[in-house]
Amino acid sequence: MKKLSLLIALGIACSIAIAKPTVNVSQFETYSQQMQDMSAKYISEKKFDNANKTIEAWLNSYNLLSDKEKASYAPVYATIMYNKACALTQKNEMFYALKALKEAVKAGFNNSTQALSDPNLAQLKSYDEFNKILKSIKA
Repeated sequence: MKKLSLLIALGIACSIAIAKPTVNVSQFETYSQQMQDMSAKYISEKKFDNANKTIEAWLNSYNLLSDKEKASYAPVYATIMYNKACALTQKNEMFYALKALKEAVKAGFNNSTQALSDPNLAQLKSYDEFNKILKSIKA
């Protein structure tokens, strides 16, 4: 009987350990604004490793939202991915930067003027894929 109780307790502990944590949606907006400000600050200060870590933490919190909540925060996701593209470009990770920019546009980023004039994305302009991504923005 003790073995069975121990197995049940172990099973419950494992279930709790692998259960998807939840995000308090009412606090996500505030958290998101703080992460946006922090990542933008790190990018402007050319602290791209810190920017990437901040963006990854922000993206992880977004990924904890339900599908319905994610849909309502699509503009936030677009911003996350745009900032990620900026930081990755500055780290000379062009493939991943283009992938992030494409994901930003797919999520609703639509300011091609901003992308063209952003010094953090300047290195991407020489890639054909960059122009394809910007052309895919619906005016």
